[in-house]
Amino acid sequence: MTTVRILCDNSIGRLDFLGEHGFAALIEREQGRFLFDTGQGLTLPHNVKAAGIDLRDLRAVVLSHGHYDHTGGLPWVLQHTGSVKVVAHPALFDPHMTRRSDVAGGSGRFIGCPATRAALERAGARFEFHPETCELAPGVWFVAGYARNPAQTPTDPQLVLPGDNGPQPDPIAEDASLLLETAAGPVLILGCAHGGVLNILDHLASRLGVSRLHAVLGGTHLMFFPPEKIQAVIQRLEACGVAQVGVSHCTGRDAAMRLALHFGPRFSHAAAGSVFAF
Repeated sequence: MTTVRILCDNSIGRLDFLGEHGFAALIEREQGRFLFDTGQGLTLPHNVKAAGIDLRDLRAVVLSHGHYDHTGGLPWVLQHTGSVKVVAHPALFDPHMTRRSDVAGGSGRFIGCPATRAALERAGARFEFHPETCELAPGVWFVAGYARNPAQTPTDPQLVLPGDNGPQPDPIAEDASLLLETAAGPVLILGCAHGGVLNILDHLASRLGVSRLHAVLGGTHLMFFPPEKIQAVIQRLEACGVAQVGVSHCTGRDAAMRLALHFGPRFSHAAAGSVFAF
């Protein structure tokens, strides 16, 4: 049995949970428990307590990318786990910025990991960086380093990296996902899919030979896709034989509505408090 518990999301699926802009999911398997992302850190403490979850025996924390709304809760997690393996792509600590500013006339703001690597290591993080797809445990795959077809890649002009000649587009090079082999079939869990859902699916087919999926859960970053590209994603998910689509976080309202209309009972919001069992 594989269970995926959504601990942080923009929306809530149970009344005793709190929501925030961010994502975190607890994956429970026979081989152990894995925490995928940590949200901003605003609601994770409350939701973990509400669900009666003990984080002390985590096998690993896996981070999808370095944005604050996926890494901000890591210091709190480390207070409870002590020394624990933290898996991520080597570009985790890139200086991610947004052109948006909290101050009128400002030049933007930092939106990367709020804590430094040194501070996190002092708190107990044992970083294990993987630039490419690899198996973390039997049936648990860290999916990273995939090729990006520009036509299939969402673009957000607000996301930038500092450069010598001013801000440069930020590809979020470290974007990573998890693929779980379950009794029901492969399950793909996305953090934000900054590199594009279709590119990730292409990579699964070429790198792992996985062309059929039982479920896709998490943030799809479809909010920046026009209707025709959202339709292309729907068609590809159908071609993969997906039986369950559970979207979170950065999917966007319009995209979520289109997915819900198409998939009907196969669709759900993977909101904080939702539990998926495979």
